Amino acid sequence: MKLFLLGSPYHLSKRLFSSIFSRNLDIETERRLLSLLSREEKELYFAQPRIDRIHSIRNAKSIIGAPSTVYEGDLIVAAALHDVGKAEAQLGVLGRVLATLLHGFLSIERIRSWDGKEGFRKQINSYCLHSKRGAELLEEAGSKQIVITWARHHHDLEEDVALPADIFSVLEKADRK
Repeated sequence: MKLFLLGSPYHLSKRLFSSIFSRNLDIETERRLLSLLSREEKELYFAQPRIDRIHSIRNAKSIIGAPSTVYEGDLIVAAALHDVGKAEAQLGVLGRVLATLLHGFLSIERIRSWDGKEGFRKQINSYCLHSKRGAELLEEAGSKQIVITWARHHHDLEEDVALPADIFSVLEKADRK
């Protein structure tokens, strides 16, 4: 069972401050990431706001620095693209903060019911349920199964995800940096 659909309060606070204060992309890591992406995956990557691309690159760099594994390229892509579903919400930092607060106070069923709505409620729904949409977008892009699985389940508990424990651990650690 998910305790926090969008992540722990610590993780969210850390993301907030890194979103506000991080300005520079790591060009070398981005170059390496882009060399691993298909044309469709590049479109998803560049559709993300800059703050999410910075997070993507930070995650990719964490995987690059992790002990070598046979999945290395796939793990870099999975770590980098797991949040692509957030782009459809089109929320800035303040909108994301409000969405996160609403997520804490409202039931997930209520947020899911906003799928057919317009305006801010639709944006909140898109942001809070970005994992599902991100997985769908990656599937449409022809991404590898490990990339799709991580996007869909990156907020789930390890025992609820069909990934080897060591892979889950590496990806989770990258996302929490």
